[in-house]
Amino acid sequence: MHDNSYKIYNASAGSGKTFTLAKEYLKIVLGAKGGFRRILAITFTNKAVNEMKTRILDSLQSFSENSTSDDSSALFKEVRASLNINEQELRERAKTTLKSILHNYAFFDISTIDKFTHRIIRTFAKDLGIPQNFEVVLEIDLLLDEAVSRLLQKAGVDKKLTQVLLDFALEKIDDDKSWDIGQDLYKMGMLMFNENHASHLEGLRNKNIDDFLKLKSILWAEQQRIGDLLVSIANEILTRIEENQLEFSDFTRGYFPKFISDIAQGNLNINFDAGWKQNFETTVLYNKSASDNVKQTLDALHPHLTVLFSAIKQNFYRQQFLKNAYGNLVPLTVLNALRNEVKQIQKERDLLLISEFNMLISKEIKNQPAPFIYERLGEKYRHYFIDEFQDTSQAQWNNLIPLIGNALESQDYKGQTGSLFLVGDAKQAIYRWRGGRAEQFLNLVGLRQNPFVVPPETFNLPVNYRSHEEVINFNNSFFTSTSPLLNNTVFKTLFVEGNKQLTNTKTGGVVQLTFLEKDDENDISSLYCDETLNKIIAIVSSGHAYHDICILVRSNKDGVLLAEFLTEKQIPTISSESLLLSSSDKVRFLVNLLQFAIHSENKGTAFEILDFLAPSDKNKHRFIYENLESVNDLLKERYDFDLDKLTRISVYDGIEWAVRQFSLIEGSDAYLSFFLEEIFDIENSDGPGVYTFLENWEKRKDRLSVTMSQNINAVQIMTVHKSKGLEFPFVIFPFANENIYKRVGGKKMWLPLPSESFNGFKEVLVNEKKELINYSSEAEKLFLEEEHMMELDSFNVLYVALTRAIKGLFVITEKDLTSSGDHKAEFYSGLFIHFLKEREIWANELNEYTFGQLERVDPKEVPQLSKQDEVLFTYTSKEREAFKILTQSGALWDTEREEAIERGNRLHHILGFIDTKEDIHSAIEQSVVRGIIAIDEKNLFIDDLNRILNHSEIAPYFTHDCVIKNEQDVVTPSGAILRPDRIVIKNNTATIIDYKTGKRNPRYVEQLYKYSDAIESMGYEISKRLLIYINDSITLESV
Repeated sequence: MHDNSYKIYNASAGSGKTFTLAKEYLKIVLGAKGGFRRILAITFTNKAVNEMKTRILDSLQSFSENSTSDDSSALFKEVRASLNINEQELRERAKTTLKSILHNYAFFDISTIDKFTHRIIRTFAKDLGIPQNFEVVLEIDLLLDEAVSRLLQKAGVDKKLTQVLLDFALEKIDDDKSWDIGQDLYKMGMLMFNENHASHLEGLRNKNIDDFLKLKSILWAEQQRIGDLLVSIANEILTRIEENQLEFSDFTRGYFPKFISDIAQGNLNINFDAGWKQNFETTVLYNKSASDNVKQTLDALHPHLTVLFSAIKQNFYRQQFLKNAYGNLVPLTVLNALRNEVKQIQKERDLLLISEFNMLISKEIKNQPAPFIYERLGEKYRHYFIDEFQDTSQAQWNNLIPLIGNALESQDYKGQTGSLFLVGDAKQAIYRWRGGRAEQFLNLVGLRQNPFVVPPETFNLPVNYRSHEEVINFNNSFFTSTSPLLNNTVFKTLFVEGNKQLTNTKTGGVVQLTFLEKDDENDISSLYCDETLNKIIAIVSSGHAYHDICILVRSNKDGVLLAEFLTEKQIPTISSESLLLSSSDKVRFLVNLLQFAIHSENKGTAFEILDFLAPSDKNKHRFIYENLESVNDLLKERYDFDLDKLTRISVYDGIEWAVRQFSLIEGSDAYLSFFLEEIFDIENSDGPGVYTFLENWEKRKDRLSVTMSQNINAVQIMTVHKSKGLEFPFVIFPFANENIYKRVGGKKMWLPLPSESFNGFKEVLVNEKKELINYSSEAEKLFLEEEHMMELDSFNVLYVALTRAIKGLFVITEKDLTSSGDHKAEFYSGLFIHFLKEREIWANELNEYTFGQLERVDPKEVPQLSKQDEVLFTYTSKEREAFKILTQSGALWDTEREEAIERGNRLHHILGFIDTKEDIHSAIEQSVVRGIIAIDEKNLFIDDLNRILNHSEIAPYFTHDCVIKNEQDVVTPSGAILRPDRIVIKNNTATIIDYKTGKRNPRYVEQLYKYSDAIESMGYEISKRLLIYINDSITLESV
C-alpha cells in the first residue's frame, strides 16, 4: 500500500487549492498510477468544474510546449520533482496525456456531485422503478404549488381530508389568522425536499390521517389538563397568602399576587420575562417598608411559594410545547397525502426531483457491494478528488463512502491502491440550510471520525495567494480577535487556528471600516446607499474601473435597493435582477403583446405597448393619448402586425414574427435569444397556446435570466452566497450589521416525545424560538446546539465576505451601541467594534478606520465587448405562409430580396471593424478569419465598402480627426444598455449613425432618439442622427 493515498487539505480562502488539486491530479495522470479514465473529480458548481478542467488542460498544454507561465512553471517543477523524472520525459508524457484526453473527452471525469449522482440514477433507473427518460426538476416550488392546489381541490370529495382541512382553517380564524391554509401546506411540503428533515419525515411515512388525528386529540386534552392544573396551583398559592393573612400590598409592588391572580382566573397568556420571575428563589418578595411580621411570614413562606411557582413555570412551558407541536400538526397530518400528489405529478410527466437524488441512491446501493456498482456504471474509478468538502451533505458523503472505500482498501492488478484527496475549509461552510455539514470536515481533519481503514494525512495550505498584505493581515487579526466570542470550543479553535495565513509578494492594499450613525432625517438604508456610492467614486477616482468592484449583500432586497439607487446615480451595475429576462423592455413588450391579444380590453397593457412604441420621450404622452383606444389599428397600419394572428399560430412563431415586424433585433440580443429558448421549452413541455405560456411565464419570470459577458464595465452586485469561490479587486460590503442569532421566519426543529404516551409518535415538529430552552433539558440541549451552529453560520458568511477582496475591502456597518455606550456583540457591528477596542484604536468620535492605502493607478481603457462574444440573432424560419409552391414568374423575388438583406447585414457587421477608410483591408481579413465572408467574396465586399465610405455624405464620418465609438455600450439612467452602430465625436458634439437594410421603418427613428437621449444625458450635444440604408443603393435619412 502506498503512503499518503488518503490526503485531506485544509484550504483557507485564497490559499491556492486549485493549484494543489491540479498538482495532485497531474501527478496521477502523468505518473505510473494510471490514466485519467480512472479519476473522478467532484466539485459543487459548473463554474468550478470548468475552472478545474481548464487548469488541467492548460497545464498539460503548457508542459508539452516548453513555454510555461510563472504559475505553470512552478507547477511543472513540483510535478517533475514528485515524479522524479527529467524535463523531456515530463513534456512527452504531458503531450501524450493531453492528446488522449482530447480524443476521449467524455472520460475526462470532472463533474458536479449532482451530475455524478444523476448518472448513477440513470444507471439504476430500472431497479428504482423510474422511467429511463425522466426529466430532472430543479424548480421544486412550482411542482409543490401545483400539488397543494390538487390537494385542496379534493376538499369536498375526500370526507376525512375535508374535515381535517376545514378544522385547520377554523382554528386559524380563531387565532386571528387568515383562513387560507395553502401557504401553510406549501411551507410544510418544502420539508419533504430538505435533507435536514428527511430522516425525521421517514419515521412518519407509515402514519395515516387517523394516527395524526388521535395524536391531535391527545395533545389537545393534555393542554387542557395542564391549563386546569395551572389554575389549581395558582389558587393554592392564593389560599396560602390568605391563610397567612397577607395582603397584595405586602408584596413588592404587588407583582407576584397579581400575576398569580390572573392565572387563577384562567388568563394563561403570560410570560416569565421579568427579572423577579426568572430569579424567584432569590427575589425579595416584600417591600422595604413592610413590617417585621410581614417580612418574617414571607421569608418562612418563600420556599413553599418557590416550589409552587416553579411548578407553574414548568407546567406552563410544558403546555407551550404542546401548543407549539399542535400548531404544526395539521399540515403535518396531510403531508403524506401531499407527497402522493407530488408523486402523481411526477409519474404523469416522468419527472424526478433533484432533491431526491441522494435518498434514491442511498436506498438502492447501500447494501450493494462496491464492485457491483462500478460494474453497473461501466467505470472503475481508483482515484477520487472532492473539492469544497465542507458543503457536502451527509447523504452525499454516505453514498460516496462505499465507492471510495473500495478504491482505498483494495489493490488493482498491479498491486496499487487507489487514492482520495479531500479539499475544504469549514470556515466557508455556508450551505447548512441545504444539507451541508461543516462538522463532517472538522471531524475528518481532527481525526475524530474516519469511515475508512486507511488513516488520512492532513495538510494546511498556509499562504494566501489572493489578497494583498493589508487585506490578509486585517482578516487574520479580526477573526483571531473575535473568535473567542464563539461558544462552541471546536468552532472557536477553527477560527483561532485557521487565521494565521502567511502573506505573499503582493504588498499594500487597503481595508476600511465605516460606521454609520442613524439620524432623524434619513433612514439607515439611504445612508448605506450614499456611503456605497462614496466608496465607488473613491475607487474609480483612483483610476480603477467599475468592473473591478463588487458589492456584496446579505439579501436580494438590499441588492435591488442598491442597484436602483446606483442606476439613478448613473453608475453602471450588473446584478441577478438586471439579468432577468423580465428586466428587458423588449421582452416585456412581447409579453404585453401576448396578453393584449387575449385581453384587448386591458387599458393597462395597451398603455405599456404604446409606451414602448412611442417615437421619443418628448412626444410620448401625445402618442399614447391618440392611440390608446385604437392599438389594434396602429399595429396593423404602422407595423403590419395583426394581433388575431398571434393567437392562431404557435407562441414561438408568433414572437419570432413580432421580433421581425417591430425590428427588435439589431445584431445580437441575449435577452431575446434566451426568451425564445424559454418559449420553445415551455411549448415542448406544456404544449402550445398563449394562455399556457403566460401562466408559466407568470410563475417563472422572476428566476429566468441570461448569461452575460464578463467584459462589461459595470459594478457587480451579488449576495455573499453567490460570491463564494470568486475574487474581485475591490469588495464593498454594505449593510454589514447582521444579527448573528437572527432566526428566519418559519424555521422548524424536531423534539422528542415519550412515544408510549403519544400514540406511538417518537417526535414532533415545533417552531424554533427562544422559549424552547424551557421546554425540557433535551429541548434546551438541541436549542443551544442550534445556536452554536447559527454562530458558525454567521461567522462563516462574514469570513466569505471579507476574504473575496484582492486589493481593497470596504466594510460599511453601523455605530450600533447600547444606551450605556457598549457594543452589541450579537451584531456584526459589535464584532468590528470589539476588534477595534481590543487593538485600542476605537474612539467614539471616529466613524472611519483605514488600514493601508487605496492605490492610485493610471486609468485603464475599459475593455469592450469582443465581437466573438456576440451571438448573431437568426430566425429559425420565414413566416409559415411563405412556404408555398409558387408557379408565377415572380417566384424568385423573395429570394433575391433576402439575399440583398443578408449581404447588407454582413456589410453592417464588417463596418463595426472600421474606424477610417484605411481599415477596409484589415476589416475584410478579420471577416474572412471569422467566417463572415468567403475568400472569393473579398473583392466584392471591398468594392461595396469603398462605395459606402466614398459617399459624399458619409465620408466625413470616417476621418482621423474624429473620435470613433463602434458598437459602444451606452448605459441609460434606467439601467438599459444601448449599442448604437457608430458614434462620431468631435468638439464635444456627437453624430449617431445606425446602419439598416431593407425598407424604412418608424421603429428605427424611435431607436435613434433613444440613443441620442442617452448620449445627451452624458453631456454631449447631438449634431446629427443618421440612418444609412445599405441595399443595392445607399440611402441616407437624417432624423
